[in-house]
Amino acid sequence: RKASAPRPAQPTSERHPPGRFPAPQGQDGEDGGAIERGYGLKFKLETVKTVRHFTAHTPIKYGPNPKTKGSKSWHRYAKYMKAKTVGEALKLGAKIADLCWELERGDYSLPKASKAVRARGLTAKDVEQIEAKFASMVGPRGLAVSMDADNAEEELAKEEAWIKAKLELTQKTAKRLGVQLEAETHAELTEEGVYETSDTRNGRLVANVLAQEKLREKTKKGKKLSEDDVAEVLRIWGFAQNYGRVNVLPGGRKWVYSDTLGGIKRRVSGYGVTPPTVRYPAVARLLNQWLVDNRPAGLKHDFVCTSININANYGARVHRDGNNIGPSAIRAFGDFTGGELIYWAKDDRKTPLDALKETQAKKLNIKRRTEVFDGCRAHCVVPFEGERISVVFFSCRNYPRVGAKNIAFLKKDCGFAWPTDERLALLKRYTEPK
Repeated sequence: RKASAPRPAQPTSERHPPGRFPAPQGQDGEDGGAIERGYGLKFKLETVKTVRHFTAHTPIKYGPNPKTKGSKSWHRYAKYMKAKTVGEALKLGAKIADLCWELERGDYSLPKASKAVRARGLTAKDVEQIEAKFASMVGPRGLAVSMDADNAEEELAKEEAWIKAKLELTQKTAKRLGVQLEAETHAELTEEGVYETSDTRNGRLVANVLAQEKLREKTKKGKKLSEDDVAEVLRIWGFAQNYGRVNVLPGGRKWVYSDTLGGIKRRVSGYGVTPPTVRYPAVARLLNQWLVDNRPAGLKHDFVCTSININANYGARVHRDGNNIGPSAIRAFGDFTGGELIYWAKDDRKTPLDALKETQAKKLNIKRRTEVFDGCRAHCVVPFEGERISVVFFSCRNYPRVGAKNIAFLKKDCGFAWPTDERLALLKRYTEPK
């Protein structure tokens, strides 16, 4: 069967990350060389570092037009190949992605810089804008640390291996389920109001169909959902690069893999439902049903929440949640060692985070059991090795403002046990310091 993604009900605040490169026009297979599935081009670290140090006046010498004659990229190259400097090339239609792409293929050379060589036909504002473009480059796709970090090569290699394995698993599962993978461009996705790479969208799409299958099996066989069921879906889920969670970013990282399903307070305008929830409701329903089937030890009633945060492969630094009423349930899935939750259960919520002592905290093994804790009290993650995906169920502040229509959708289609003041009061008492 062919599965397609539903269209989002609300716009998203996710944006195109700075320094990432969409495929230059005409290069996405048009010239006979297929590039990787998904949004953007993958360049070597050394390539991006070289291009980042270009200026508007960097001399450049283009070779013969290597593009397929008559293609869009052939016509573009024919214009900017006349340039004598990088600034002129950009003015004539070249993109930064072109500079990276063509450097790796030897389509141009870099003559020795000379004071006599200056960009022609550029205003001071043009030069300023060009310099800003190069300054905004943050590294190859998938690099979460600075290009200049000592561990940049190691981090990039680790990330690329993880992405490769995830894509292979997604494609294999899609074939088994009969899901047709999509290959939309970044522009098409952005026009729909949702920023997703095609790899991200495909991972989410396949995860949603797999979640539907597991929910049908549960209904048919009357069985509980297991940790393996959840892990299988989450390993395929397409994570977005989240630049907004600055309070949890581990040292040296610029972004983390983190998505939220359910109702939230948007950073820009009011309350609503996150677009991935609208597009892929079965994933949220599977997670909520799993929590019902596997109620955390010690709770006498089902856990209630408005939102689910899904995080992959990062250990949050010490922090207190900001838009969280408090009561949270957390579990980690995957093949990893370490990664326990350090939790200051008696945190007064006022002491400076750097003054907290780890000897006063609990170490919770959330790989073995689901823990209920107060997210407004300090917590962090122990370093780990391997693939670790954590799921946090919580309630956003002022949750009635998500809206009656949205709440009805979240309860019916996504399986959220929506909170009430009374139920939250019970959970707050449960998480109070003992």
